[in-house]
Amino acid sequence: MNCPRLFRAVGLFLFFCLLVAGCGTDYKARGKVKGRVKFFDKYLTCGTVSFVAKDGRIGSGNIDFDGNYEVNDAPIGDTTVTVKVPVGMSGPMAGKGPPKPPPGVPEMKGPGGSGTPAPSIDPKKIVEVPGKYGNADTSGLTYTVVKGENTHNITLTP
Repeated sequence: MNCPRLFRAVGLFLFFCLLVAGCGTDYKARGKVKGRVKFFDKYLTCGTVSFVAKDGRIGSGNIDFDGNYEVNDAPIGDTTVTVKVPVGMSGPMAGKGPPKPPPGVPEMKGPGGSGTPAPSIDPKKIVEVPGKYGNADTSGLTYTVVKGENTHNITLTP
């Protein structure tokens, strides 16, 4: 067998493997995105913002009472943005918070760890948005996430 020819074939194979491995998607690469979300002139008071990459990677964060959101694990690159707001907040459980756990299960503690439940939002203060924004296929919102800190304010329309 011809050794130089074998070494050349193995070398080309290894070079190709390194080239393919080095140019692939880095699934661990993430960015931090923060901003505010509003519908017309009203800032949202609750909900979730998600950044969805074409390969299925997702990063999401909650919207606070003032419309601010922060996503610490947004995938790097071109993404579709979704905004989901809770709907159907009427009925017997509206505004009452989570139910009590069954006997023997410890009660969830609020942010201060004092045993008080986390604050809930008054259903009358929820800013509802069109359902299309909650789906990556229909939201129409895009953003290119870069490594590090990003600021992206979102304004929704009907």
